[in-house]
Amino acid sequence: MDIVTTETPEQEAKNWWALAVSGLFHPLLVPTYMYVLLMVVNPFLFGANGFGESRALLTLLMMVLYTAVIPMVSVLLMVALNMVGSVMMEEKTERIGPLLLVMVLYFWVYYNLSNSNDVPTIFSTFLLGVVIALALAFVINVLDKISLHAVGMGGLVGMLMITMGLFGANGVVIGDYTIGLGVLLIAGVLLAGLVGTARLALRAHDKVQVYSGYLVGFLAQLVALKFYF
Repeated sequence: MDIVTTETPEQEAKNWWALAVSGLFHPLLVPTYMYVLLMVVNPFLFGANGFGESRALLTLLMMVLYTAVIPMVSVLLMVALNMVGSVMMEEKTERIGPLLLVMVLYFWVYYNLSNSNDVPTIFSTFLLGVVIALALAFVINVLDKISLHAVGMGGLVGMLMITMGLFGANGVVIGDYTIGLGVLLIAGVLLAGLVGTARLALRAHDKVQVYSGYLVGFLAQLVALKFYF
């Protein structure tokens, strides 16, 4: 069942934090976050010593452009052409076109990066997981809305769990501090919970749609892992 938001402007103002969290962890930003996390954990996988190198920056720019900027601009164009009611896409029928577009674009990014010698296999696995999650979300959307924010965060938690399984207790060095991957995983779970709470606070989804989103995103990463390992 679709959720209809009936909040007054005063209520929406009180939920500014939920809007901020939803924007900061928008599902279109998840692939970029995955790249940044893996680069920080082990930059040598990408043949670089860190973000300071041109190769790393170029890949980051490409991730932002093709997985966030272009899809968002495309959705805005759909809104301008009255193909979609609003960027919020409150009705499940409005999600069909944007989901198809993003799914095709993400598959194109995955296909090209998976054939690049500059991108490690494990990152291609994570991107495949994102594509699988989008495909599952598209199918589920025929029956009911699913929280795409929760799908993204479920995938991010799955990515962190897989990374910890591959690299063990290796820590991330930030300045004079070292943060263990276990701590990052816990932080990811807490952030996923915060994002889900934000979606509920905005009345964009019900609990079933949020929980199912977590499950789809998480399981998609495990399924993608089976294709490579």
